[in-house]
Amino acid sequence: MTPTPASRPLRRTAPVRLAAGVSALGLCVLAGCGTTLLSATSSTGTTSTTAAGTPATTVPINGEVAVAFPVVACTAPAEGGTPIKARSGWAPTILVAPVPTSLAGKVTFYTDGIHTVLGPTGWTCALVTSGSAAASGGQGSSPQATATTGQTPSTVATGPTSGQNGAIAAGDNATTLAVFPPNDPVPPVSGPPPPGTEGIFATWATTGTNAGVDLVCPFFAIPSWQSQSAGCSTAKPSGETTVALTPDVTQVTDPAGVVGSLVGSGGQSPSTGVVLFPQIPSAISYGSPIAVTMESCSLADPSLCPTVLSDFEVREFPVPGAGTGAA
Repeated sequence: MTPTPASRPLRRTAPVRLAAGVSALGLCVLAGCGTTLLSATSSTGTTSTTAAGTPATTVPINGEVAVAFPVVACTAPAEGGTPIKARSGWAPTILVAPVPTSLAGKVTFYTDGIHTVLGPTGWTCALVTSGSAAASGGQGSSPQATATTGQTPSTVATGPTSGQNGAIAAGDNATTLAVFPPNDPVPPVSGPPPPGTEGIFATWATTGTNAGVDLVCPFFAIPSWQSQSAGCSTAKPSGETTVALTPDVTQVTDPAGVVGSLVGSGGQSPSTGVVLFPQIPSAISYGSPIAVTMESCSLADPSLCPTVLSDFEVREFPVPGAGTGAA
């Protein structure tokens, strides 16, 4: 579960060593270092179609170092299910990642143009809407765009959260992407999905909102006034286990049948997830907004979850001092 330097995250706050590793890989490909990213190899590539209709070949690099995987645009149900356009104007159709080459054709990247998650190929990705976010028919402001590390106490937004799925319930105070099976009769795109819902759910918020505080308070130390103001509980659900992978990253596991902190938990298979909270002492003490995020992997076949969560950690790994609030 330790972040892998070879990945190329979309966020500008990624560690410098990651960007350097990707640059080195790119130079090697351009210089012809005995391997070509998308050329024919001894492994058989697969082809899929992106949201823009462009075929994207996924062929392992010689030596099976990394794979180029297709990228599919998530949709906005509140806007008629249209693909979400990248705000930056950069909409890649493939991304190179240190994902096992045996998964080529089995996993795909899904993005809303700001955030990117890995999930099973052929599934659907959508923005989860609730409250005023659903009513306005849009994403609202990006939580990461407003997070800061200043030392002025924040005013936590009012409105109750609800333990599990609290960040999703906040709607306009958080951004959540859901990757779920196609033709789902009850797609988890409006409000918190019920326990046992199969899918991959990633939420981004800040500790300047109830959604962000509710997301991190069971797993990290925060000022008592802040948790009380948000109405969140630091008590962990019975049966749920946590492991601190680093001071900024906590792994969460909800066994089968346990409705815990993870979205979709409570099904017939265990749910696993990670919570990321950059540990900036001064900002935490003053309750200043810090960008936080959580991903839950609740799949009928949980064998993909370690890879999905590992990729998420690399893309979202906090870098204090590098602008934790940048998108």
